[in-house]
Amino acid sequence: MLSVCIESTLTIASSKSTRVSLAGIRIGRYDLSEQRKNLLSRVPKSGDYVRLSLNSLEVMDLAYLSAKTGDEFAILRSKKEDVLFRGTALSCVFDGELEEDIRNHKYELIAHSHTGEEEPEPSLEDRLFLKEINQYSSFVVSGRTGRVTEFTSDLFE
Repeated sequence: MLSVCIESTLTIASSKSTRVSLAGIRIGRYDLSEQRKNLLSRVPKSGDYVRLSLNSLEVMDLAYLSAKTGDEFAILRSKKEDVLFRGTALSCVFDGELEEDIRNHKYELIAHSHTGEEEPEPSLEDRLFLKEINQYSSFVVSGRTGRVTEFTSDLFE
């Protein structure tokens, strides 16, 4: 079972405040935190990825980055580092060295974002991805609400 840190500080907040914050980011009323601006600057276009120190990314980072850009993002994690990957509006497609490292179990898919769903639901492709890389579970987060859903490779779940 994967453990996921949703926030790095001790915080109590309503789901409505997260929705309001993400909506404000989407329409340009609010801006990303400096930390998230820095992350985004390191993956300026679809297909870009950056290697970061281990456990430096949180699932909620993906929700905020998706709200800002309209693109999906993913967190991959190895024993030594995190990878932030920027996809397109509809998917994250891993290729080249990163694809090889995922297939060789160097990285685990911790989470990825869906941009337009209030309640994030894993797609068939999400489940098939896990099945193909022999990973049991992962998380998907909504770029609209910040809701997080755990899903498995079970195609009948």
